[in-house]
Amino acid sequence: MKKIFKWSKRIGLGLIILLLLLLFIGFFFEKASRNKAEKINPNGNFVNLEYHRLHYYKKGSGGPTVVFEAAFDPSGHLQWYHIQEKLPINYTSISYDRAGVLWSDRGNNPKSGEEIAKELHLLLEKSNAPKPCILVRHSFGGTLVRFFVNKYPDDIAGVLLVDTQCPNDEKYSSTKLFKMVNQGLPGGFLKFANTFGLARLMFKSMFPNGKQYEYQNSIMPALLYKSAYAVLEEQDKMSSMKKEASKINSFGNIPLYVLTTTDNKRYNSFIKDDKLKLEMINSWDKMQSDFLLLSTKSKQIFVPKSGHCINQEQPKAIENVINDMVNNLTYPSKFYI
Repeated sequence: MKKIFKWSKRIGLGLIILLLLLLFIGFFFEKASRNKAEKINPNGNFVNLEYHRLHYYKKGSGGPTVVFEAAFDPSGHLQWYHIQEKLPINYTSISYDRAGVLWSDRGNNPKSGEEIAKELHLLLEKSNAPKPCILVRHSFGGTLVRFFVNKYPDDIAGVLLVDTQCPNDEKYSSTKLFKMVNQGLPGGFLKFANTFGLARLMFKSMFPNGKQYEYQNSIMPALLYKSAYAVLEEQDKMSSMKKEASKINSFGNIPLYVLTTTDNKRYNSFIKDDKLKLEMINSWDKMQSDFLLLSTKSKQIFVPKSGHCINQEQPKAIENVINDMVNNLTYPSKFYI
């Protein structure tokens, strides 16, 4: 018995030493990777706000300007990069990184819906983006769009919601489903993993495999050490942002397109309970249809064979709707700058 205890103690000590060694290696690997990442040239440009810079990627010229907003995601403008590359250049498109994400500085402004809208508006002004704008938002971006619409309605020619989040989603689901869907990321663990190089390995392939995503899959993990903290901060403030966004329930007569997935298998890997899965499908479908009430000029478009990430699984559907919105746009020349 003593021998077993003695050997168990030795094995336990050995495992602890091995773990510490791996953490030591991971720490210096992470430090070296960050130094290397600092030398990566941004693919876009910067605008200077009052105390910090925001990075944006701009293509095309002339109006209108299609403005992309990322979801709750550390990949920032890279979510839209492959779509922007496919859009015509006879109008302007802009995607950007929110404060603290990828190449954007964090700055001192609070992470609130109103401040995010202000920062984006300043970016568009300082980058000389032609007005009016068509706002394209995915997932959490659909919550943030309400602040921009509420504050700058005269700058907007249309809104495209891509399978977006509903800010008052608690009224559409049971307590059990709501808690499961909104449990969030494990902040403490991810901060630990970010320090010792584990996070960049965990999120190494956030985008699908394939040539059109090679750039995104190289940049996102390289700059994750910065983006992770901004995303976790947004998670901490998400409840208050959703609460404020739910008070903004009208876009007036701004044209609104709602792009919605219809694949009933989209939650199979996320929800194992069949009853909860059906509830999730029904509640999400109801939320999407209720978005039509936001505008007097609204239209819903269904996208088959796609999960929540339509921008990756069916990007052509988004491209087609954007081009349709641009081609059917009528606006006075006074909007140009």
